[in-house]
Amino acid sequence: MTAPGTPDGPLVLVEVAHLSDTGRVRHHNEDRSLAGGGVLAVADGMGGAKAGEVAAEMAVDAVARLAPPVGPEEVRGAVERANRAIRRLASDDPDKTGMGTTLTVAMVRDGRLEIVHVGDSRAYIWRDGALTQVTEDHSVVAELVRRGSITEEEAEHHPHRNVITRALGAEAEVEADVLAADVRAGDVVLLCSDGLSSYVPGPRVAELLAGAGDLAAAARALVDAANAAGGSDNVTVVLARVGRASDPQPGDTMEAPAEAGGGAQTLTGRRVLGGLHGHAAAERAGAPPSPAPKVIEPLGRRRSRAVPVVAAALVLLLVAAGGVAWVSSRTYTLEATADGTVRVAHGLPYGLFGRDLSEPWQDTGVSADAVRAAEPGAVSDTARGQGEAVALAGRLVWRYGVVQPPVLEAPQPARPPAPEPPDPTPAQPGAQ
Repeated sequence: MTAPGTPDGPLVLVEVAHLSDTGRVRHHNEDRSLAGGGVLAVADGMGGAKAGEVAAEMAVDAVARLAPPVGPEEVRGAVERANRAIRRLASDDPDKTGMGTTLTVAMVRDGRLEIVHVGDSRAYIWRDGALTQVTEDHSVVAELVRRGSITEEEAEHHPHRNVITRALGAEAEVEADVLAADVRAGDVVLLCSDGLSSYVPGPRVAELLAGAGDLAAAARALVDAANAAGGSDNVTVVLARVGRASDPQPGDTMEAPAEAGGGAQTLTGRRVLGGLHGHAAAERAGAPPSPAPKVIEPLGRRRSRAVPVVAAALVLLLVAAGGVAWVSSRTYTLEATADGTVRVAHGLPYGLFGRDLSEPWQDTGVSADAVRAAEPGAVSDTARGQGEAVALAGRLVWRYGVVQPPVLEAPQPARPPAPEPPDPTPAQPGAQ
């Protein structure tokens, strides 16, 4: 899949394709992407009550509204504005508390690929059959790998591998990496959410790019590979081929993100953040839908005053039970496990009619005693929203659960042996 182009004209993006899929487990897509006007972007949202997709769309829209020519400084301004808007909306709407999104934006200018990056969505360059990662993940395990505390192989199975350390909406100020890399005609730029990078190894991605006839086919092959690996997350890919301005330009290609079950929705252009099940739609595939409430109909033959009273009482009971179930479905707590670690629990922290409404959701692996000693109120039956609980769990993981690298002391130089003392016995006269 190469297109060398001609030596005439500056380097530009001559072909783009992007595809987003809900995956095989989640019920809605919290990824958003952009490919047009010389700008590429991928955002992976997180947060409860479908707030992740709102945050991702706000981030992508902020970039899409930029007037060309678009450079890193303009994108950084859009990132800051989107960060403030996301935090403002999360503050105004309790259902959106803790929502946030990653954002990776790329553009080609003056023969260089320029990138603005926040989170763990990635940017790659595919050249001559080899795939090179340009961005660095803002995540717990990536930081541990950079410190040398764990290996890349250990990072693939680390319990905190989905916990990210930066996102739009997480803090009042967002720090974005600004990167640049040289490109040449024939290179392919790949932006993707972690739904691809976490499930399809780099060599396999390079193999699929090499075997595809065009970018649209490559995008479909990458998404299919992620779903074949389990499809546990939303997956989004954006591909762009670099060429000369005089090259034939086939135009943009785009496919709508597919919903679970084969449906489709319109693309309008998802951990702690995004990690501890930070994406809102983490329900298991194939789970039965919630039963519809029953309607009590009065008997047709004989009317009695007791019938409407009983019916009203049953309706009130159903409404109350529905209200409790609704509140429980949006309640999360941080509690200590029997093994002495902190975990996030889903549901009200007490029983109703002898039934416990709380169930384990995600174990952080952090020592409960360590957290209680430093922050007594963190582990309690305080009811929290999903976003607030995920953000607090992520902070506890980062503060109390991240293994610090050992400090090696410099070896001390060896001391020379002390000289032997002289013999105190005086020499005898005439001794031979």
